[in-house]
Amino acid sequence: MALLFSAKNQLARKANRLFRAIAYRVALLILFAGIGINGHADEADTLLTKPITISLPAENLYNALNHIGERAGCFFIYDSRDVRGSKRIKPVTWVNKPMYELLNLLVADSLVSYRVIDRHILIYRKSKDAHSGDSTRRESYLQVGGRLYDGETRQVITFATVTLNEIGLGTITNNDGAFTMRIPSSFIHASVVISHLGYQSQTIPIELLLGKKYTIYLQPRYIPIQEVIIRNIDARGIVTAMVENRYKNYASNDVYLTGFYREGVSRNNQYLGYSEAIFRIYKSAITESTSSDQVKLLKARKLEKQDRSDTLTVKLMAGIKGTLEMDIAKSLPDFIDPEYMDSYTYSKSDIVAHDSRTAYAISFEQKKGVELPLYMGTLYVDVENLALLAADFELNPKYIEKAASSLIVRKNRSVKVKPQQVSYSVSYRELNGVYYVQHIRGDISVRISSRYRLFTDSYNLFFEFVNMQIDTLNVQRFSRRDVVKPYTVFSDGDFAYDASFWGDMNFIEPEEDVARAIARINPKIESVVGE
Repeated sequence: MALLFSAKNQLARKANRLFRAIAYRVALLILFAGIGINGHADEADTLLTKPITISLPAENLYNALNHIGERAGCFFIYDSRDVRGSKRIKPVTWVNKPMYELLNLLVADSLVSYRVIDRHILIYRKSKDAHSGDSTRRESYLQVGGRLYDGETRQVITFATVTLNEIGLGTITNNDGAFTMRIPSSFIHASVVISHLGYQSQTIPIELLLGKKYTIYLQPRYIPIQEVIIRNIDARGIVTAMVENRYKNYASNDVYLTGFYREGVSRNNQYLGYSEAIFRIYKSAITESTSSDQVKLLKARKLEKQDRSDTLTVKLMAGIKGTLEMDIAKSLPDFIDPEYMDSYTYSKSDIVAHDSRTAYAISFEQKKGVELPLYMGTLYVDVENLALLAADFELNPKYIEKAASSLIVRKNRSVKVKPQQVSYSVSYRELNGVYYVQHIRGDISVRISSRYRLFTDSYNLFFEFVNMQIDTLNVQRFSRRDVVKPYTVFSDGDFAYDASFWGDMNFIEPEEDVARAIARINPKIESVVGE
C-alpha cells in the first residue's frame, strides 16, 4: 500500500517499497496549466389468490407491504415511481380474503398489475417497454436493474454485490444504491443474488427485474446471541490466522477477471474530468506476486472539461495495475502483515452477517507513540474459514498532513496542498468455495491554495474497480504487445472514438451527480476497442 513510510525502521522501508509500487499511479499530480484551467393479477397464482388474514394500522404503504410480506412469507418489488411507498393508508382488518384484493385496496391504482415468481411479487404499471414478452427474450442480452435500500432506515445501500453465480457475472450498487446489469438472454429464468455485509441476502428472479429500475429492500440481519460462542477473542490472532489461511481461501490457479474501472476529479463539487474502461485481467495465483498480473485494455473513454479557466489542474494518477495492488489479501499491507503488526492495536468491534455466514469485524489503529501517517479501519473476517471478506480503512486523520509530501508527485512552489481524507474500501466474493477480489474504491480529498488565488479550492478524486466476470478455463498470459504498461496513467491515454462503445459490457452505473457532470462537461468522448 502507498503512503506508509518512516525514516527510522523496517516499517518505513516496507512502506516506502509499497508506496513506490503505487505512488506513480495513486497520487495527486498538481501542475500549473497556465491561465486556463402500478390492478389486477396477470395470471392465476396461489400466492396472490391465497386468503390472508391481517390487521394493518394507519401507516404508510411501505410499512403495510412489509407487514403483508412478513405474514405471507414473500417480498415485494416495485418502482417507486409506480407505487408511492410514503402514501398513508387507513386502518384495515382483512379476514380470509385473497391477497391481490387487499393489494388493490391499498395501492388504489387500476393501472397497476402484479406478477409472481417464487416468493417475489412485482407491482408494476404496464408499458410498452416493460416486460415486452418474446421481443425482449429474443435479445441476445437482457438488462436488469434496481435501486437498493435498507429495509429499516430506507437509506440507500452502497457497494452491495449483485451476482449471477452460474457464470461468475457480477456488479455492485453505486453511491446512489443503483445498479444495472447485462445478462445473456439464455439466463432469463435464473436469479441474481444481492448481498451486503450486515444484511440478509436476497435471491431475485431475473424476470422480475426487466424493464424498469425497481426498488429493492434488504433487511438487516442481526446475529442472535445463541449463534455466538461467548469467549475472549484474540483479535490480532484472528488477523494472523486470516493471513495464514489465505492460500486455501483464495485462487490457487491463474484466472481471468473482466473488470470495469473508472476515475474522476472534481473541484468544489464540479467535475473536471471522468474516465472509465473495461479491462481483461490475467490474475495470477495467490502464491504469486502482483507483479505477475497483466492487464489488457478492451474499451475506454475519457471525458474532460475543455474550458479550463482555472489556474490549477489536478489529476488522479490511478492505473489499473496500482488499483489491483489494493487486493490486500494478496499484496499484504503492513496492518495485516505479521512482520509489521507490532505497530498496530487490534480489537473485535462487532460480529456481523455476510450472506448466510457470520464474520468478525476487527478494528485496528496504530499504537500510541507511533506518530506516522499509518492506516486505521476495520477488517471483516469469516468466523469459520477465516477468509478476508472486506476491509474499510483510511489514513489516520491525526497524522494525515505528514503524508502531504508523499501524496504529491510534483507541484509548483506557489501551491500549498493540505490532505483532508484518504480512504479505501476493498471487498471479496465467493464462487465455488474460492474468494476473488470484487470491488476496490479509493477516495482522496485535498485543499489547495496558491499565492495567486484569494480562496482555497477543494479537490475530490476517486478511482474504482469492480470485478464483473470470473473465468477459470484456458487461462494463459497475454502477449506483451496486448498488455498495458504497469505505470501507465490511465487518464492521460489518447483513445480513438467508437460510437458503439459499451455494447453488451457491464459497468458501474454512474451516480446522479456524475451523470449531470458528464452532460455539463460537454465532453470529447473517446474510446478504444480491443480484440
